This record gives sequence, C-alpha cells and structure tokens, in this order.
Amino acid sequence: MAKVGRPSLYDPKLHPKLAFWLAQAGLIDEQIAEEIGIHVDTLYEWRKVHPEFSEALKGGKATPDDEVEAALLRRAKGFKYVEGSKQRVALPDTTACIFWLKNRRPAEWRDRREHDISARATGPLVVMMGDEDDGNENGTFSDDG
Repeated sequence: MAKVGRPSLYDPKLHPKLAFWLAQAGLIDEQIAEEIGIHVDTLYEWRKVHPEFSEALKGGKATPDDEVEAALLRRAKGFKYVEGSKQRVALPDTTACIFWLKNRRPAEWRDRREHDISARATGPLVVMMGDEDDGNENGTFSDDG
C-alpha cells in the first residue's frame, strides 16, 4: 500500500544531532520544533517513528534536567559561597524544600490527601442552605419537614 501525503522531511543524519543539541541548550519541544522548522505534532511523530530521534531528545534533556535538579537540591538544603572576599551562607529555601518533597515524595507531601470518612446516621439528616438565621419562625430546625 502506497503512503499518502508528502514525504517526510526527516533526515536521520541531521535531525537526531540537532534535536540533541537544542534539547541540551534547554529548549522545550515546541521550541525545538520551531528551530527545526516543523510543527510540534511532527516532532512528536518523529519521536514515535524514529527511535534514534527519541533517544537524542532524551539524552539532550538529561544534562540540563540533572543540573536543575542539583541546583534545586542545593537551594533546598542551603549552601555556603564566597562573594568578593567574604564567605556567605544561603539559608535553606522552604519553597525549594516543598517543591522537592512534593515531587519526590508525593504520597506524603501532596496538597490534597484522600481520607475515608464514613459515619452512620442514626436519624434523619436535614441540610439547610441559605443565611445562618434561616429556620422556622422560632429559629430552630426540625427533622419532621
């Protein structure tokens, strides 16, 4: 069966190397596609169809991701540095700590926790909505309707 559509612009000698260097420079997929001169959907298709292209992207992204991860950890823990002739201390950054823990230990640090709360009702449950002073004429609520 013949392929339908225009031929691919993919060059196995050029595009994996280009993708690697662009990813290593810190560009995201949309920017890489723009630099190559293709639509981002084409980049995603090339990743699926050409394993060497996919591996080049992953490899290129690994270095800056590792560097940012190391910087985040350093920031979360605090560090010493020299400024001019003076030794300085950067205190641990709580925002970096929280970010690190939410991503590395999401079960313990996510914002929303699931709790199973179940109770048995022993009588009718009446829910009133509206202003706080809404009730019957004497200001009380009844469960008899």
